[in-house]
Amino acid sequence: MFYNPKLESIQSNSSTQKYVSGMSKEMLAGKLQGCVKNVTTNQGKYLRTWNGEVDVVEEAMSRAPMFANVLKSRGYKNILFVGHFNDHQTSWILDKFAGRMIDLIPEERGDVQTFPDMNIIAQFVPVIMQEFGYEDSFTVARPSESKHQGVMHELYSKCSVPVSSCGPQYKHGHQSFGMEHSGEPFDAVVFLGVPMSTPDVGFEEDLVRSVFAPMCTEDFEMVDIYYGAPSSVKWQSGEEKSSLPEVQSAFTTRVSWDHGFARQGGSPEEFDIMARMFTVY
Repeated sequence: MFYNPKLESIQSNSSTQKYVSGMSKEMLAGKLQGCVKNVTTNQGKYLRTWNGEVDVVEEAMSRAPMFANVLKSRGYKNILFVGHFNDHQTSWILDKFAGRMIDLIPEERGDVQTFPDMNIIAQFVPVIMQEFGYEDSFTVARPSESKHQGVMHELYSKCSVPVSSCGPQYKHGHQSFGMEHSGEPFDAVVFLGVPMSTPDVGFEEDLVRSVFAPMCTEDFEMVDIYYGAPSSVKWQSGEEKSSLPEVQSAFTTRVSWDHGFARQGGSPEEFDIMARMFTVY
């Protein structure tokens, strides 16, 4: 699966599709690439986002709309996005044989040695939703520490993504969040690449729900979008809901407009990666 700068169909809400022009996509790609360069290379900061095989901005433009389509297919009207970012990270690209790359490279990429960091890709979802005009409301939590804002929050600012200040950056297992919210309650909390605070101990589903319940509807869902090895200590005692129909729908939509993707057979390896990244509680 590769970035395709052609007219794209997206799921703007739970029942309506709309189109994003190729020109709009190319303009956004240039805007994001320029912003990344301005806050890294132009300020003497090293961050590997391109290497001749992988352009992370283009990879995000390819995948983040599909992630957004999954969320909109579930019918959410007001989403709180909680990300996880470290401005000291020096690469948004994973080497083929690195420990964090736990999957086989998709067949259509068999001749490359690198792959985008999917936990970074996930954090582009609010950018895509804002720039492509997805309907309904969302807010991104902005942590108090500057090292956890960095390039990603520069991109959010550049694209006028709505943000709300919170306390220290959240990890699963934390017992507080530190965000005051007096507006409409959220019907979904979506975690974008959020790790565990204590990977050897894990965390209970009830703990996470209790942390975010005060700002959410009574029946809110929690969506964990995360790339990493399976863990038996995540979401303990929680009852997972299936998200496979929505993932399948996102791939079906992609096939409808991206004929190159269709010729690749819909990339079953990419489907497996995306399906495993989504868990819903």
